[in-house]
Amino acid sequence: MDENFHKLIRLADTISMREMDRHAIEDLGIPGVVLMENAARSVADWLVENKLKNEPDSRIVICCGKGNNGGDGFAIARLLANRGCDIYVVDAGDAKKGDARKNQLLWEQFGESTSFPDANATRRIEEADVLIDAIFGIGMEQSIEGAYREWIEIFNSNKTALRVAVDIPSGVSTDESQIFGVAARCQHTITFQTGKSGCFQYPGVLYSGQVHIADISIPEYWPEIIPVKEAETEFYGNKQNPFTYLLTAEFVNDLIPVRLPDAHKGSSGHLLTVCGSSGMGGAASLASLGALKSGAGLVSACVPNELLDHLPGQAPEIMTVSPHNAPEYFSEEHADFVEQLASVHNAVVLGCGLGVHSQTAKFVQHLTKLLHATLLIDADGLNNLDEESLQERIGSTIITPHPRELSRLCGQSVTEIQENRIATARRLSQEWNVVLLLKGAHTLIGSPDGKIYINPTGNSALATAGSGDVLCGFIGGFLAQGMSPLHATLTGAYLHGLAAECFTQKTNSNYMVASDLFEGLILARNKIKN
Repeated sequence: MDENFHKLIRLADTISMREMDRHAIEDLGIPGVVLMENAARSVADWLVENKLKNEPDSRIVICCGKGNNGGDGFAIARLLANRGCDIYVVDAGDAKKGDARKNQLLWEQFGESTSFPDANATRRIEEADVLIDAIFGIGMEQSIEGAYREWIEIFNSNKTALRVAVDIPSGVSTDESQIFGVAARCQHTITFQTGKSGCFQYPGVLYSGQVHIADISIPEYWPEIIPVKEAETEFYGNKQNPFTYLLTAEFVNDLIPVRLPDAHKGSSGHLLTVCGSSGMGGAASLASLGALKSGAGLVSACVPNELLDHLPGQAPEIMTVSPHNAPEYFSEEHADFVEQLASVHNAVVLGCGLGVHSQTAKFVQHLTKLLHATLLIDADGLNNLDEESLQERIGSTIITPHPRELSRLCGQSVTEIQENRIATARRLSQEWNVVLLLKGAHTLIGSPDGKIYINPTGNSALATAGSGDVLCGFIGGFLAQGMSPLHATLTGAYLHGLAAECFTQKTNSNYMVASDLFEGLILARNKIKN
């Protein structure tokens, strides 16, 4: 996969972005004021192209803090003033020394400023047609209070203005997307040189709007290792590899298996799904059919006796098999049967609708230790699993928890997980040696080598019963076709989200049922191919 990495968008955290800036300025000798000018020009050019060429009389207010983000803002103001735009600056007082202060002094030769708080500053913000947020930028680590909080709240109160963030919305964490009490809510973010992780996770994505990555001529430079936060040193030591990527259509398109002209069902892989229990046959059906829809040649569903003849009635393409003495759910005595069955299949999906009976927990824990086949564990597979069984796994493993399932498995609270999604997925995927797909808006995938991948596709229509079962089917189908666990997970997650987008766009509705994703998958594959 290394040869395709250039088709991904690598995202920066605070430390790696500052190191990239330092390398450009100190090692290569590019003056910081030049980089600031390049950044300002990229924002000014974007504004002219997307707003000002059609509405040249727009009243523009730029909110400038005391640091380098404010310096970018002063430079943007000067460049737009030179183009004859109606510009006003609201600042935080004298900028810090260096390039920010230089640009503030330059701006004073071109136009007016008022320091916040001030009644005139408030009026200007409330009457603006365009608002530019250049208050804080990357690296925020503390709650925003006092005058700064009031300033951002007034900024957000102007609902009619086009609101644009410079590099990252003020108040959004660069690394993990938390909100530091309050944040500038923008429709667009012009970020510099590379994307910032905080713009592509919730809730930060709600404040970032559409993200545009501007090349400001900083040569690419990624440190191989960076210091980690004190709370993470027990696992990582003092340093870790800061690899975080945003998936792209171009990258995923190259991963999708191509069916050869002479292909037959046997050459397209055979998946085993171990799913379902009394009252939960639909989960087994959705997962199994999802695998067939994603290209698997054959799917056998291992289900309790009660579902043996019921499942083909829902989807006649699915073959079914059942161990003896499993009327409504699986128990520990059935693990050997399933292990032998798995030995003649390409991969196994375990868990969808399995139930949480105490005997089923023993079945899951025993089976995960027995299986050598590549195994995807979801839903009740995870609810019945313990950390010890997971760590004793022999074969390759994918787990696909939502935050509450992961909380039960790792012992962290849901709040801790959600506030540190990237760090948590990175740590646990390495510690457990698994591909970890952490569900939620903008799903994360962590790989055993510590890399993190953010999936940008999907929408709220996926908040429906069974959508996770379909996701497992998609991933399982790609596994059966010979894809690696990581490739299958990345491809399945991206297409699953894109299927929801395509279907809701076609129907002009924000609602669907899980089986609608099968039609959406066809639309998604055609879209990504083109």
